[in-house]
Amino acid sequence: MGDARSTGYRNDSKKEMRQDALELRRKFAASTDKVHAAECLTSHFIAIFQPQAYTVVSAYWPFRHEVDVRPLLNRLDLIGCTCLLPFIMGSEEPLQFHQWKPGDTLEVSRFGVLQPFKHHPNGTPEIVVVPLLAFDSVGYRLGYGGGYYDLTLESLRKRSGILAVGAAYEAQKVDSVPHDQFDQRLDAVVTEVGILQFDRE
Repeated sequence: MGDARSTGYRNDSKKEMRQDALELRRKFAASTDKVHAAECLTSHFIAIFQPQAYTVVSAYWPFRHEVDVRPLLNRLDLIGCTCLLPFIMGSEEPLQFHQWKPGDTLEVSRFGVLQPFKHHPNGTPEIVVVPLLAFDSVGYRLGYGGGYYDLTLESLRKRSGILAVGAAYEAQKVDSVPHDQFDQRLDAVVTEVGILQFDRE
């Protein structure tokens, strides 16, 4: 696994890195116990961040072999947290977040991702659980290229203090993610193995 992380990417191009990261994640997801991984990730998140009743947490509905955070959402709901899912407004617009409860019907976004209906109450998260293709040891993440989470985290951080936590398999860690001034670093990444926290100062 260490060799794959160090040499499995053809160059520092984000486009080519995305293709490799998608394939690596697909292969890893096919060969691992996804249910156990999701349970471990949930336990690590709860133990470290200790969300309380009424903590507002956004996550995502898994897509394209992303690590499953639905067990985490269910646990957060049991604790009494307000759970949110992202809603895509449009290109070059920050995501909105709408409330989710177990059993809610979701709609398919134009990208094929399941999201809440727009009439669900919206909210502002205190903790944002972010999907990703790859992450590195200083908190940069490789996304799908739309820039939605970078734009959203920048907007949220201007308004209030939030905690941005990537969710991933440990196998998605790489030596370095190419980045520029528009890329928002994460505060932490949670995986089935544990949590890596970063100093953004």
